[in-house]
Amino acid sequence: MMTKKGLALVMVNAEYITQLKLPSCKKDGLDIEKALEYLNFDVISGSDLTRADMYELISRFIDEAKSYSTILVYYSGHGVQIDGENYFVPIECKYNSTKKLFIDTQLVGIKSLTDFMADNPCKTNIMILDACRSTIGFSKDIVGTGLAEVNAGSGTIIAFATAPNKSASAVDSEEDNSIYTKCLLSHIISPNVKIEDMFKAVRQDVIDITAGEQVPWENTSLKQDFYFNTMTQDEVNEQIYQCIRDGYSAEILIILSKITRKTISDLMRIHTIQKSEKPGGIYFENAEEMEVFILQQILELGFEFRNYRWCYKGTPVHMGEFLHNPDNIST
Repeated sequence: MMTKKGLALVMVNAEYITQLKLPSCKKDGLDIEKALEYLNFDVISGSDLTRADMYELISRFIDEAKSYSTILVYYSGHGVQIDGENYFVPIECKYNSTKKLFIDTQLVGIKSLTDFMADNPCKTNIMILDACRSTIGFSKDIVGTGLAEVNAGSGTIIAFATAPNKSASAVDSEEDNSIYTKCLLSHIISPNVKIEDMFKAVRQDVIDITAGEQVPWENTSLKQDFYFNTMTQDEVNEQIYQCIRDGYSAEILIILSKITRKTISDLMRIHTIQKSEKPGGIYFENAEEMEVFILQQILELGFEFRNYRWCYKGTPVHMGEFLHNPDNIST
């Protein structure tokens, strides 16, 4: 039986009663849960949670987390900061201008989770907060903008959808993920990538999509390397082959290139070699013949070489090199 990677708590709030709803959060939670299960995490999850629900889930998570070496908390929904402390916003939250009453009766602090992580520095502790949405309707007299910076305790990494004291973009569709979670999903399953490098790639994608308006942020004090997805090269190659076989298209190659950080030509090379080694596969006399075949497939899929760049439907792609004699290609 395969040892579990860790324990994850996934909480999402979309159907707010007194605050503006966040339709994309429901999809965020479902997709993150699937990704974590694929990565061999045990998952405790809940959606559209009341204050009591959230405390119950957090209590269960902390109790079960004691027996895991890696723990992860993911939250998507409204979040606020008051006097430098961060809080989750339950779905039934009602604003109260009396600060203490508001905190004590309406919000759920993240401190119980960060304190548990700080008290367990031998674990790999991960917290991902896709919160601080710009649509929150609270008065600004006691609630600050966005979330406050949190210093990660020893053995902990805390990732925010945007920079401290800034608001993240909201997506008004149940069919789409939030910008941050969408980018996270495209990188979290990438094989053999250190968690810090994974979050760097997520940050760059979010910056590109939002033209610099949203800049994800992390605080880390991890003491050892952590990889969400550790695979041998043979396993990576076989997975690439299966993905391309099951969805042979330019779009699949572009997605895989991003996930695996390989060029499209390398992906096609791996797929072709894997296929040639299976029953009924194509036999090639030499490497040049295989390269000619790969280039022909690339062209048939709709990739084009224009103005010294490879593109698909006018958008540049990370194609890589071909080792071939171009005179052998008939166009």
